[in-house]
Amino acid sequence: MAEDNARPPMEQGGHSRRRFLRGSGLAAASAVLTAQATAVIDEAEAQVAVAAPKVAAGDTSLTLMVDGREMSCTIEPRSTLLDTLRNRLDVTGPKRVCDRGSCGACTVILDGDPVYSCTTLAISCGGKTIETVESFDTGEDGVPHAFHQSDGLMCGYCTPGFVTACKAFLDKNPGKTPTLEEVKRGLDGNICRCGTYIGVFEAALAAAKTMKGA
Repeated sequence: MAEDNARPPMEQGGHSRRRFLRGSGLAAASAVLTAQATAVIDEAEAQVAVAAPKVAAGDTSLTLMVDGREMSCTIEPRSTLLDTLRNRLDVTGPKRVCDRGSCGACTVILDGDPVYSCTTLAISCGGKTIETVESFDTGEDGVPHAFHQSDGLMCGYCTPGFVTACKAFLDKNPGKTPTLEEVKRGLDGNICRCGTYIGVFEAALAAAKTMKGA
C-alpha cells in the first residue's frame, strides 16, 4: 500500500521545480552562446570588410615606383605589370616570351622578391618598389657585366629575366659566396631555350665574388 503522504502524480502538462530549473538553465546557456556567436560573427564581418579589396572598373589612374622614379599612367584594372611597364611606361627591359608565368623572361624585382610581371596585376603594385634590369649597374661591379664576361647569353630573350633573378638572389645573400647548387636554386623558374646555363651559372658565381669584394 502506498504511503498516505506520498506525492500524487503530476497532472499532464504540469510543471515541476526540476523541469523549471532545467529550462531556465538551458535558456541562460543559449543566451550566452548566442551572444558569443554574435560577437564572433560581428568580428568576422569586420575583418572581411577591412580585407575586402576595392572593386575597380573602367580606366584607372595608377602611380608606380619603377627603378627609383614615380611613374603614372592610366590602365584597365585587368592590365598586367608587364603590359603596363612596356606599353604604358616605356620600360621595355622585362620581355614577353611565354606570357604565362613559366619562362621568367619578364622577371622584375618587387619589394625585393623576383616575380613574373606577366602574371602580376599592375594595380596590385601601388606603393611597392619595382626594379627592372634597366636600372642595374652595367659597370664592372654589376650583374650585367658578369653575364657579358661569362658569355651567359645567346639569343638574348631570356637574358633580362636571368640577370634580374640573379640580382635578386645575390641581394638576398649579401657578402656570401654561394655554391653552384645554391645558384641553381636561386635561378630556378627561369628557362634558357638556347641552353646557355653553364655561362649563366658562371656569371652568377662571378657576380657574387665581385659584389662580395665591393
